[in-house]
Amino acid sequence: MTIGNAQQEWAYVAGVQAFIYGYPLVEIVRTCALMTAVDEPQNNGRAPINQFSHCPRPWTHEDRDVVTPANDLLYSMAWLNLADGPVMFSTPAPTGRYFVMEFIDAYSDNFHNLGPRVMGPSAASFAIVGPDWSGSLPPGSIEIRCPTNLVWVLGRVLIDGVEDMEAARAFQAGFTLRATATATAPARLPRAVAAYQPWNEAGEAFFANLARAMADNPPPAVDTGLVAQFSRLGISAERAFDARVPNDAQVAVLRRAVAAGIEIVDGHTRSRRARPWSINYAGGRLGTDYLARSCTAMKGLGALASEEALYALGDFDSKGEQFDGTHDYVLRFPAGGLPPVDAFWSVSIYGSDFCFADNPIRRYAIGDRTRDLHYGPDGSLDILIQHTQPRQGVSNWLPAPAGRFYLILRLYHPREAILSKAYTIPPVERIDEDAQQ
Repeated sequence: MTIGNAQQEWAYVAGVQAFIYGYPLVEIVRTCALMTAVDEPQNNGRAPINQFSHCPRPWTHEDRDVVTPANDLLYSMAWLNLADGPVMFSTPAPTGRYFVMEFIDAYSDNFHNLGPRVMGPSAASFAIVGPDWSGSLPPGSIEIRCPTNLVWVLGRVLIDGVEDMEAARAFQAGFTLRATATATAPARLPRAVAAYQPWNEAGEAFFANLARAMADNPPPAVDTGLVAQFSRLGISAERAFDARVPNDAQVAVLRRAVAAGIEIVDGHTRSRRARPWSINYAGGRLGTDYLARSCTAMKGLGALASEEALYALGDFDSKGEQFDGTHDYVLRFPAGGLPPVDAFWSVSIYGSDFCFADNPIRRYAIGDRTRDLHYGPDGSLDILIQHTQPRQGVSNWLPAPAGRFYLILRLYHPREAILSKAYTIPPVERIDEDAQQ
């Protein structure tokens, strides 16, 4: 192998590492660019920087800005640029309704949450500040210091049926944002967001996005050694990225690295042992597990920390076969075997594009708050997962897409039986066609 080839192979390996490390950061910037490209708040999660969008309905197949959304909640979303100064965040007094306001940094980590378990009985005012900010805050405000200047606030407010919608919206409206007197007005988009370039498999565009994003949001100190390697490829927070440096051949090498990185991350979003369910017990706080962080960003951006919620991913049935809408399935919870949670649980279904699929009854999830579920005489529960309507009716039906799909079992405020792995989620069983005749 010549020296030149050796250098190219090193660049390829380092490029793959840079992709896996940087994918969550670039995905956060991409999502921010998409969701802030409006002049005023919309009802679909989009709003200008430092403003809330309160979604007045649960997300459906029509909503595609964020992968793997939930359908049990009203979302509230805001993107903050704390480089321009602190942002004040006001919350209503808790009412007993489940909610969580999730704070996500530029590297996709859920570093802080506000919800009934950590808030007192009264309304509160919080000052959201960047990592390097110093100064005085309004009296009575509680400081939340963030690891990066770009922060995603992803709020969830539980809806208890259609008749609860208006009350849920009224509670949701109590979450507000405003700039402090010292903040830059109007708020500006971060440079990396304003300059975001769609990349697909274009390595040079991906790494240019990554360099700008790291300049806006310097990597944590724990990542210093890894990130130092990327600077030899020109991927650095200190300068703009130019794929032609040190030579034009690097463009092809980095494109190959991005293609391999996509394949690696996508492959690791699926259970490699064809297990019925897989759970990431670290949730949305993954630290230096860069591959797990990228997998979460690809298939579940905005995941909560595990003490708030656990996500069980289902790609395979009890025999290790991948789910497909050409077959019928049943998820059978035995008597006394429903998921042990203190808040709620639900099973959602997604197509191969990581989003909800349209269906005739507009049902995208089923769980402990679903109306008119039919339980067995012993208290067992069968959830029927299939593309066509079951002969038994729609009460226990979770409509499946025509092709490949996957499931997410969400467990909010999981009990110790789940956290300690003492509880086992039943596998989804494929129904024998002959048994249905």
